[in-house]
Amino acid sequence: LAIATGARIVPRFEELTPEKLGTAGVVREVTYGTSQSSKMLVVEDCQNTKAVTVLVRGGNKMLVEEAKRSLHDAMCVTRNLIKDNRIVYGGGAAETSCSIKIAELANNTKGIEQYAIRAFADALDDIPMALAENSGMQ
Repeated sequence: LAIATGARIVPRFEELTPEKLGTAGVVREVTYGTSQSSKMLVVEDCQNTKAVTVLVRGGNKMLVEEAKRSLHDAMCVTRNLIKDNRIVYGGGAAETSCSIKIAELANNTKGIEQYAIRAFADALDDIPMALAENSGMQ
């Protein structure tokens, strides 16, 4: 809230001054869900419009906690990509790339060695397939 409104957080009420107060265009209380006791404050038209709040709801506490962990992971990935946008491809991408190059080498190799090289390229192709099957993809 302090970031969104441009306010400064103060440890004691005595230290509160007009310079440390933030501003907002609209502050309103909103009820949500089926219960009238579920209320939240909505602060709109703030100085820092990039600040957001995510409301997570679920059928039970376990679902809510899992959703919170997933959101946290996604936000950490986003933050890390903003800090350093270099990425290492996953999901078997490195194995697939190596398999393609090794298969090209097998095409250019004469004799019985080409079969061993091709078998290694095929083995590398099995890794992304296993990852896909383990993740639930058919």
